[in-house]
Amino acid sequence: MRFRVQRATNRQKRVQLWVVILLLVSLFFFTIPAMATESDGNSAQVQEGQDLFQKLKTGKRPQNEKTYETPEQPTVYLTFDDGPSKLTSQVLDILDKENVKATFFALGEQAQAHPALVKRIVQDGHTLGNHSYNHVYKELYSDFQTFWDQIQRSEDIFASLADTRPQLVRAPGGTYTNFDAYYYYLMDQAGYIVTDWNVDSGDSKRVHVPVNEIWQTIKGAPLEHEINILFHDGSGHESTVEVLPQVISYYKKLGYAFAPLTSQVKPKQFPVGKSKWSRNMSLAHFQELMKETQQYALAHIQTDQDQKDAEQHLANQTIVAREETAQILSAQAALPLQVHVVGGSSFTIEPSAYQLRANRIELPLRLLIEKIGGQVEWQDDKKTANAHFGVYDLEYDLSTRSIRLYTLGNSVATYSLADMNFKDGKIIVPLRKTIDLLGGRITDTVIDSNKREVSVALRPYYIFKENNSLQKNSLFAMGG
Repeated sequence: MRFRVQRATNRQKRVQLWVVILLLVSLFFFTIPAMATESDGNSAQVQEGQDLFQKLKTGKRPQNEKTYETPEQPTVYLTFDDGPSKLTSQVLDILDKENVKATFFALGEQAQAHPALVKRIVQDGHTLGNHSYNHVYKELYSDFQTFWDQIQRSEDIFASLADTRPQLVRAPGGTYTNFDAYYYYLMDQAGYIVTDWNVDSGDSKRVHVPVNEIWQTIKGAPLEHEINILFHDGSGHESTVEVLPQVISYYKKLGYAFAPLTSQVKPKQFPVGKSKWSRNMSLAHFQELMKETQQYALAHIQTDQDQKDAEQHLANQTIVAREETAQILSAQAALPLQVHVVGGSSFTIEPSAYQLRANRIELPLRLLIEKIGGQVEWQDDKKTANAHFGVYDLEYDLSTRSIRLYTLGNSVATYSLADMNFKDGKIIVPLRKTIDLLGGRITDTVIDSNKREVSVALRPYYIFKENNSLQKNSLFAMGG
């Protein structure tokens, strides 16, 4: 009897052992694909980073998909570099008298010496920009790390003096032959807007340039719709102060308005030229700088910055224009938006869920994608949102401010400086550009005081039907 019991016990132990072995084997085979998938994903990211590095090395810059405002009225942007100095107060007095707003690209070193002027620039409604700390070319352009450190140092000074961290940056001497594609890309990643100019007043060609020479240079400059003029308010530029009222009068008579630069104004940027500085960028160093600039961007996301800039821009127009704009925006915000999908369903977006800004419709990414029948997955650890619709996948990366487009799982394009905002935990995107990325188009828009309607034609293999299902439509897939 004990023998039979012992044999049964042994059989039970052997069965348990085999169960354990089978479990271990199954776990092994399930784990290997998962590890391979993760490895493949990491490899793809590494390869993408290496491809980007090589692209920048050739001097090519990634596509910029950010949308800017174009003012209806021809506009002059007066900009002043190298201050503040004892001359800056005179410039501010003239601007105040002429009711003109301008942009001051200040040096951190000079800001420390003239803190009251930095505060006045901001309090008077002008834009404060970052012009590095000490303006020493050899330091700034020996390596991006030095340039970056100077921008950060000046920014901290501006924040302590006037509670502002300028998004606009002007490179001392301009970007041409000083910046390379790496400089541009890394500044973009951090969320900065680098701007040059399209009219040089010539007031810095040498010490004490005569007033008449500056005046003749201004008069000889081409008249474009948007004019960004380079002036200087640093020491030794008394002629700039003297000629300024004449310059303002000249452009006013030609019908130009004046406004400060904001993030909504398309920056004037020189092309990437052959660098006159001897410097080398290794892949490892580039990756370190990428990490640093992206961490800065995540730590300094200002969710309402674009809205504040737009309001600032509107506030500098004429009183009549401000009142008309306020009335239009007020009326627009009160109506729901009707969206008609050609060949599919219609849906309504409530007034609180979208906004009209700069003549375009903006709304949460998830709301739009789910309304047309797609899905959105948010990955909090990576700060990315993956939007899937039909054969298209869009990966919105907040840390790099980029969008990666995939079709049938294959990478198609990457858009830098992507047009997106982050507000109340939601990614806000423009309706038209998002529909374009998904292979569709806006066929009709009605925006008036009584009605808000948009017609959307989608071109993936599936379209949205009233029962919230995805239905195949080959005619639509071919663009019919």
